[in-house]
Amino acid sequence: MQKQKYKTRKRNYCLMNHKQTGNLLMVSNYPSDTAYAWWLMEHFWKTLAERFAQMGSSAYLAYPTITSLSETIAAAPVEPLELSIPWKSRAQAVQARNVLCEKNISFIYFTDQPYFNPQYAMMRLKGVHRIIIHDHTPGDRPPVRGLKGALKAAQNSLPWFTADRVICVSELMRHRNMTNSRIPARKCVVVQNGIRLVDCVEKNDSALRESLGVRSDSFLIVTTGRAHPFKRFDFILECADALRRISPELDAVFLLAGDGVAMPALRKQMQHLKLEDSVRLLGFRNDVRDLLCASDLALHAALGEGFSLSIIEYMSARLPVLVPDIPSVSQAVHHNETGLLYPLNEAGVVASHIQALAVDSERRLAMGSAAKAEADKLYSLERCTRSFLYSIEEGYGLKS
Repeated sequence: MQKQKYKTRKRNYCLMNHKQTGNLLMVSNYPSDTAYAWWLMEHFWKTLAERFAQMGSSAYLAYPTITSLSETIAAAPVEPLELSIPWKSRAQAVQARNVLCEKNISFIYFTDQPYFNPQYAMMRLKGVHRIIIHDHTPGDRPPVRGLKGALKAAQNSLPWFTADRVICVSELMRHRNMTNSRIPARKCVVVQNGIRLVDCVEKNDSALRESLGVRSDSFLIVTTGRAHPFKRFDFILECADALRRISPELDAVFLLAGDGVAMPALRKQMQHLKLEDSVRLLGFRNDVRDLLCASDLALHAALGEGFSLSIIEYMSARLPVLVPDIPSVSQAVHHNETGLLYPLNEAGVVASHIQALAVDSERRLAMGSAAKAEADKLYSLERCTRSFLYSIEEGYGLKS
């Protein structure tokens, strides 16, 4: 009996504290030392932490594991925690509930978590008032209709078990969330992904080309991202092979910047196709923007995206972009204006596009200029940040 009274007092104290303070818990779904496109999420976390600090509240950032922290997070007014939330075991659940209470968490900001989760009800019982999901998940998914769609929509109408808002990275992804995930339209808002714009100043890139083992007049096709099967670096090697066969006189070199699980298979494929002279598997690079500025064309072969940061970085670097005719991948590219679309898995078509743009510099430069104008106007990080803050303040009910 005494133990039950203690638990009741502790729960009531926890809830009372939540109403008085209102701190923020941001949740990462990957370890603290992950790189690539996650710099944008780190920017969002830093922005959120600074906003809550202005209100006199605290911000916490939960990682499943913590090794090293990026400079962005180390400089942000945020306390990192090693915490698994949503939880997968009883021990993790106890730890999460304790953190929610002891840190007075009233607001949670998730990355790529489900809109519906029974655990959200437990979080709300521990004093969480608002849950926002930022959805960066890639891929194209068909609408869900009929009985399955009706059941999904009914499930997603349960307030305690669902998020209060879903931030979508593009209009296409908002449509996907409404028609496939059957999330109510009023809960889905768009914060268009943005980048730090690329400024390719006039400079001599001979040293970079020399370090890559390419000639000063070689035609460079660049690709950046994780070397993962979903990103289809293997298909890019097929395109290099196809280009060599249809245009053996063209001195073209493919630059693939990125590391990942597919690298061993890619090295074997490159050796099998004897592409050592025309492909550079560069691994992880800290000078990606220099690579973009030294290149002539970009090729992005992913099977799906949320909204690709790499593609708009290519565009901002004044590069025409070749992309598969997949809605989530091609959504930023206008065919024959800022780049070219090709049928999925058609390496010969890609090779023909590359050959055509290599010999027609006027057309290529016009596409590149149009691409930069589009990217710099619509996809700047400043514009993205303003939209993000507005959506967060509205979603969390924060006072200006």
